[in-house]
Amino acid sequence: MRNLFLLLLFLFPFFGNAKSEMSSLESLFVEKRCVTCHVVGRGRFVGPDLYDVVGKYSDQEILQWIQNPQAIYKEYSKIPINDGYPPMPYLGINESDAKELLVYIKKTKSIVNKGTKVRIYGSVKNFSIDKFINAQEVQLELVMADKVKSIKKVLTKNGKFNFDKLIGNIAYRIKIFYDGIEYSTDKFYFLPRENNKVVDLIVYDSTQNIANISVNSAHLIINYEEDSSSIIIAEIINVENQSKSIFVGPNSFSEKVRKINSYSLFSGISNLGFPHRGEDTFIVSDTKVTDTLPMPPGNRRIVFTYGKELNLFSTKIGKTFMNDIDSLTIIVPESKLSLNVEGLEYTKKKTEIKELADEKYSTYSIVNIKKGDVISLQFKKYDFLLDTKTIVGFIFIFFLVGISLYRRYKKS
Repeated sequence: MRNLFLLLLFLFPFFGNAKSEMSSLESLFVEKRCVTCHVVGRGRFVGPDLYDVVGKYSDQEILQWIQNPQAIYKEYSKIPINDGYPPMPYLGINESDAKELLVYIKKTKSIVNKGTKVRIYGSVKNFSIDKFINAQEVQLELVMADKVKSIKKVLTKNGKFNFDKLIGNIAYRIKIFYDGIEYSTDKFYFLPRENNKVVDLIVYDSTQNIANISVNSAHLIINYEEDSSSIIIAEIINVENQSKSIFVGPNSFSEKVRKINSYSLFSGISNLGFPHRGEDTFIVSDTKVTDTLPMPPGNRRIVFTYGKELNLFSTKIGKTFMNDIDSLTIIVPESKLSLNVEGLEYTKKKTEIKELADEKYSTYSIVNIKKGDVISLQFKKYDFLLDTKTIVGFIFIFFLVGISLYRRYKKS
């Protein structure tokens, strides 16, 4: 018994490391997007089942497939090689990761049961009243290459739902329609070793009371691009829904697009972009950006970026606020730009940013902004006399003045 106990102590770290290794390899399989096209042992997906490739191709060929599929297509003079599948794209996978992925395919093949079915189950809870929902229809979409191939529906029982005996070689998405709002998960996949997924969903009663929506803070992070002689601004707005219901906007339910809340834009800006969300989720005009996504309880961050080309001597932008804002912070590199804030009182201090130690930043802090308040930002370049455009401009002016003086002198 003592020897058995010692043996278990010896083997326990080994089993732990093996599990950790598989988890690491599996993460790589997801990170490199292999999971979006391939399964192991569950049949054809967007791409071929990798269960069969180990016996069909040599290790070197599989590595070549992973790293540079175009070389394989050139060798076989055929694209794609396997009829009925799209060509495999180049994914920029290096040799080390390719070898790891090959190890994963081999290890997975040895432990999965070919053709196993999968299960999706979970619950639906109403956050607003803190209760599970009975007889709520849950819709499961089976998705192949962004096309819905089929739909399954079940009703919840005591808040629970279950989809059983599903195929594992397809993507899934769950949708619920509740109180006039559609709730949808992102598209998700089953990993080769995964047979069950738990999806717990939260829905809300809806509200049109905008009094529960507040803008806690906003930030303007300003950068100066010397090549284009422009400022680039990232505007970050932190909004809070203080109720326990989802805010659907004050407009009529018959309207197709919800108008949740609007945020003012500075005049004369260009290249407006939304790095965290699609532009189609906003309504954009010259003076404002309107959010169209219903807002659940809690916080939401609105981020948009834009630019403004600077004039020779000074450039001014301004706007009228459309919301009460608890605090506004403006961060500007004053080693490159001079900023003058007009219209609102502020406090100014130097700001140290470790990652940008060579540049001097200043922070302007403004509190208790009210709807209708106006702000104006005036920028001046510290180095405008050394700017290429400035130098060329001065040379051109001196040239014209020189010609004018020469003509006068010649006439006299």
